[in-house]
Amino acid sequence: MRLLLTGALGTRAGRETIRAASAVRKESFSSALAAGFLAFCVSANPAAAQPRQPATVAVLPVSDFTSDVQFADGLTDEIAFALTKVPGLAVVGRSSVFINRKGDQVLLPQTQFQLDTYRSGTKAGHLTIHVELLKAGETRVLWTKDYDQTRDNLIDVEEDIGLGVASAVGHPLRLARGEHLLKSRPKDMDAYEQFLRAKSVARGRGAQALADASNMLETILARDPDFEPAAAMISYEYALTPLFAPALRSGKPEEERQLTGRLIPRAEAFAERAVALDPKDATAWVGLGYVRLVQRKMVAAEDAFKQALQLDPNQADGLHGYSQFLAAMGKIKESLAMRDHLQAIEPFIVNYTADTAEIYWLTGATDKAIEMLQPFRPGRTMELALIESAAGRYHDAASALREMPPSNWPDGLLEKAAKLLDAAPAQAPPSAASRPLPPQAGAENPSNSLPGLGSLSFVFLHVGAPERVLEYYEDEVKGGYFQPISATWFWHPSYAVVRRTDRFKRLVRDLGMVDYWRARGWPQWCHPAGANDFACE
Repeated sequence: MRLLLTGALGTRAGRETIRAASAVRKESFSSALAAGFLAFCVSANPAAAQPRQPATVAVLPVSDFTSDVQFADGLTDEIAFALTKVPGLAVVGRSSVFINRKGDQVLLPQTQFQLDTYRSGTKAGHLTIHVELLKAGETRVLWTKDYDQTRDNLIDVEEDIGLGVASAVGHPLRLARGEHLLKSRPKDMDAYEQFLRAKSVARGRGAQALADASNMLETILARDPDFEPAAAMISYEYALTPLFAPALRSGKPEEERQLTGRLIPRAEAFAERAVALDPKDATAWVGLGYVRLVQRKMVAAEDAFKQALQLDPNQADGLHGYSQFLAAMGKIKESLAMRDHLQAIEPFIVNYTADTAEIYWLTGATDKAIEMLQPFRPGRTMELALIESAAGRYHDAASALREMPPSNWPDGLLEKAAKLLDAAPAQAPPSAASRPLPPQAGAENPSNSLPGLGSLSFVFLHVGAPERVLEYYEDEVKGGYFQPISATWFWHPSYAVVRRTDRFKRLVRDLGMVDYWRARGWPQWCHPAGANDFACE
């Protein structure tokens, strides 16, 4: 097996690029395991000759010739995870390398690599791995090693690869006797193989992917309750699951409460157990951060996210969650700096990019936000509809809504929202979009006759019923769940009329935001008023 990598990482002058590749091929563990490939890319500081300079590592996907992609991708991520445990190494692109894979080409952050590989033999019952570390644009091998191990030694192989790469890029790490990079070891390798596959399955997100991965993790934890990586992972999956439930999108808090009442306590228990088992695992703290966030325990959520990013500043889900949190709390500048870092290390993840676009929109960068969202058409256009609506382009916004799968919004909500936007210019032209529609004399306020819109309630802002924007968030409180990205919309100028209402003040109290502001500082739009009150502009 041989792997040839060409290209360069980054555009900063003087940066040196190193890349590593390994080959892994796996038949079933019960029969034969043979050779495939795994690749690394390492970008180091110009002063690479000096030890302990920062180095950035990206791990390319294992190419598995048995079509067991789940195992191969899980193995790739586990080796990347081992590298995150090495002080001085920064692992990037752990998700992007899987998303942006086209045939033999794998596009990494700011670079493109050509992988040239071939296979050389098999050995029944063994995992045969060939590893090479190459400098970008060169064929000179900086470090290489061959492994011929049974599956019982798989974790030791992953760890040894991490130590070998670390030493080759100037960050050698000597472990004390009995110490490991990967501290948590499963009791049986069948469970570990299932864990690798669960990592791959969960990457798809969405309700079905999360459910499938969670079922796999539940089986693993039933067999091995102390396997910390599985506990950390399932806490995060359970915390995310209600976000994808139709009940949340369609404004049915009673149904959502049934789901959150079942999942969130379990997520909390698993997260707390993971942190107790390995307090140095950033993934465990990310899981705890999300659990606290959806519970509206804002100070505790921030503390958990901070701990995760202190352990691994490039933990993508931690950057994603914490930056969403900061923007929801009104700390837009801090959030955007974190989003820019996330985009640099994970440029190909749709959810990350969509949320980054929304936060740019909050700063007035409407054109930039729309440009970032255009590649997601058709199918992922709710964010585009939100932004086009705020710009007064109601027909464009309605068209964007109609591009999305109607089945994701029950009860015809997409079409109901689109029809309201089509009629919006006659009811609330852009110059008056931020003003409520005055009730007719001697008649009931016409805004009360508008249908509920669930997570599309931003439309109410443009049809003369601004306070009804808050229905979605009030349903979140009733449903026992908080998701932060839509709360960031509060800080767009078009929401000023909403922020000045007593209903908004009640909501942000219920969401735990006021308690957070009193503890950690107020956003620019809100300020305390006396000992027990506050006001927002």
